[in-house]
Amino acid sequence: MGKLSILRLVFAVSISGLFLFPPPDARAAPAWLEKLFQAPRDKPPKRRKPRPEAKVVTPDTAPVPTEKPDGIGEPGPFAGTPPGDPQPVASAGPDAATAYAPVSAPVPEPSPRASAETAEPRQDPAETVQEPPAAPLEKPVASDEALPQTVPVPEPNPRLAAATPDDALLAARPGPVLPDPRSAERPNPSGDLPEDEIACRQRLAELGVKFDNKPPEADPIGCSMPYPIVVSSLGSGIELQPRAEMNCAMAEAAARFAGDVVSPAAQRTFGKPLQSVAHASAYVCRPRNGSQKLSEHAFGNALDIAAFTLSGGTTIAVQPSPPERSSEFLDAVRSAACGPFKTVLGPGSDADHAEHIHLDLAPRRNGGTVCE
Repeated sequence: MGKLSILRLVFAVSISGLFLFPPPDARAAPAWLEKLFQAPRDKPPKRRKPRPEAKVVTPDTAPVPTEKPDGIGEPGPFAGTPPGDPQPVASAGPDAATAYAPVSAPVPEPSPRASAETAEPRQDPAETVQEPPAAPLEKPVASDEALPQTVPVPEPNPRLAAATPDDALLAARPGPVLPDPRSAERPNPSGDLPEDEIACRQRLAELGVKFDNKPPEADPIGCSMPYPIVVSSLGSGIELQPRAEMNCAMAEAAARFAGDVVSPAAQRTFGKPLQSVAHASAYVCRPRNGSQKLSEHAFGNALDIAAFTLSGGTTIAVQPSPPERSSEFLDAVRSAACGPFKTVLGPGSDADHAEHIHLDLAPRRNGGTVCE
């Protein structure tokens, strides 16, 4: 053993002897020994320094990621960090929150709406105006009570309007109705029919037309028909469905056209005679569609034909693209109508006449006709 080791051993034995075999008159350990083994609880506890708040990373203060140091492998999610190593966590240091920044994660821009809302000054609770509470419902709706459902109402079809003034059409007219000389016609005060009306009715009877006289028609907007009749048959066994109100001249023209033109054309094309004619409208007190001028329907001077029915039940409906044989029949009827009637309109003329043939006796200069 070395000298240093021997000295250490002697010193240790001496110290141990003091504790194991103290002198009888020794009441306390040496001062230097008491100081050496003084209890640490007598010392005041150390106070930890407060942890500084972490900095918030904003687009303006976000650090720019630097290149990886030499000697380090491919960068991981954080710049300068080898893959597989634990990612650095922000510590309590002053720059801990800005120590690392994600390479691929973009920093979102502040929302203008959120900034505006944040910039608004806070109201003092004393200045806040309290809104009155909402009024309670008069009748609470039970959870199992079925709520009413709104049923859509279909729009009325002007072609199928009844022989009465159509309020919807009158309200939709572009302006005041233009005057018509026929609006001033009134029935004979004595109640007797004029000679021309009597003669017309005699011709209807000879054709086999079934009709009934009806009281005069007049309306403030100008609709007028002093001597109307209601026709249920066009003669020759040809029914008119439904019954139609019109003036006598129009009834005569329709009866002659049905017996002399339509029925023979049906016989040639289908080998069957005409049995009935279905109309869409006759007398209707209204102006023309999209016009301020009164329609010929307002004077009972027009008839819209929607379909023809042959004996045996075959029906030929007026439509834009009918079958071949029906198209041949309708073309023949429509072409022959130009002459007996002053206006002939149908599919192809305009959208309003796509599903019926309009026939009227509109008075024109020099007896002109409009056939489209």
